[in-house]
This record gives sequence, structure tokens and C-alpha cells, in this order.
Amino acid sequence: MSKIETSGDEDVVIDFSKTRFISPVFALSLLVYVSQNDRNIRFVNMNEYMKAFHLDDVIMPDEVRRSEFIAIMEGYAKKTYIPIISFPAQRNNDDKEEILTVIENLLIRQSNISGNVASGLKYMISETIDNITEHSESDRGFICAQAYPKKGYLDICIADRGVTLLGSYSKLDGNEIENDIEAIKAANRGLSSKNLPDAENRGYGIYTSKKMLIKGLGGQYMIMSGGAGYMKSRTIDGFFVLPGGLRWNGTIVALRIPYQDPQFNYINYIE
Repeated sequence: MSKIETSGDEDVVIDFSKTRFISPVFALSLLVYVSQNDRNIRFVNMNEYMKAFHLDDVIMPDEVRRSEFIAIMEGYAKKTYIPIISFPAQRNNDDKEEILTVIENLLIRQSNISGNVASGLKYMISETIDNITEHSESDRGFICAQAYPKKGYLDICIADRGVTLLGSYSKLDGNEIENDIEAIKAANRGLSSKNLPDAENRGYGIYTSKKMLIKGLGGQYMIMSGGAGYMKSRTIDGFFVLPGGLRWNGTIVALRIPYQDPQFNYINYIE
């Protein structure tokens, strides 16, 4: 991002000839950035894994028949990853719900995730995507995932290219949140940007999902929005500002989910 912003060139080539692997959070961070950039940015020399990840050609399930999308996903049943999928972000969208159900079930099958952890996984994905639908004003959301069977955890990244947390809070009457870092801190306190009494404590669904992920499973949580971010694990708890004034016009959530704990019970973490 820094190199592109300081280059001054209108045509930019990102060369992946020395890249063997990309993580979900890298993929969606890059995608959100490139999709909103005024420059002509193109990718070259991607390997077969990156092509299969659909970094430059995201899958849009609502533009094909449901049976066709299911068939596409079945092609990944024996893989350890889910490629980048773009889903409609409108509220009460039946296509969105069907798409996410297919994705969740495939993730569970790929890694043979047990019942309680599977329920927790669905809860965290659902909460994060509900926030995109309710707060971001984004046209599309994005999701991808990569499992690491030998390490026993799953990385999921979910993103939007919406108004950011700060943009969402700025529409509240009496808003006093002035920058991205304050907005991320408010979201982590559970302050909702929906001016509704029953939404005040729900916030961005961050609190419950974060508690379930970190205290329950020993995982890691990261959220980036605008020019700021937050990371949380059992050993890390910190906010950060991107250097050099860099920013995304959107929000990115990354979840590292250990999935082999037979003692985990997601009910213990539901508010």
C-alpha cells in the first residue's frame, strides 16, 4: 500500500513471482484496497494456488445458479481453503443466507470440526457478517479461509468496502468519536452505531465473538477499519494506527480459530 501510494504512477503492477502463499487477511486486505483505488492495478505471475484462491477473479455466487455455486464449492471439499467469495451485503437477503450456509458447512466438513466448535464457528461468522449488513452500507461483503491441519487452527477473514466504523458512528446524533482509533475502541466496548435501545449492548457483536474465540478456544482476533486496528489474544491486547496515513475504506475482521478442543461449549459464551 505504501509503495503504491508513494509511486505517483497511474498503472501499477504487483508481481507475485516470488510469492508461494498468501493468508486470508492479506488477500482480503489487498482486495479491499485495490477495489477502491483509482489507479489501474493488476497482478502478474500468480501461482496455481493464488489463482485457485481467486485473488483477481472473486466468486460471486448470486450471479450463478445455486446448483452451480454448490458444485463450485464441492470442488474445494478436499482442500484446506475456501477461495475469496463475494456475497451481497443487503439486509434480509435470502441469497446471502444461502451462500453463507454453504460456506459454513463446507468449512466444517473440510476440517471435520466437532459440534460445539462448529456451532461457535457459525456464530462468529454470522455475527461478523450481520455487522457488515447492518452497519457498513457496503454493496458487497467478502470471505475466505485457510485451515492449517497440522497446527489445528483455521484462519477466516471477512471484509467489506463500506463506510468504516468511524463513518458508521459519525451518523449518530451527538457523536463524539473523531477518528478511526476511537471508533475501534468504541466498537470493542460494545457501543452500537445503530441508534436503537436494543442494539446498544450488542454493538458490533465483537464482545461476545471475541470472548468465545479467545477465552473459549484460545484463538486470535483482529479488526482493521479505516486507518486503525486492534489485535487480541491471550497474550496480546493492543490498538494500532497504520503508518504514513494509510487507510482502507472498509472494515476487515480476521479470526484465527483453533478447532480441536473437545471441551469447548459455545453456550457458555452467549450473552
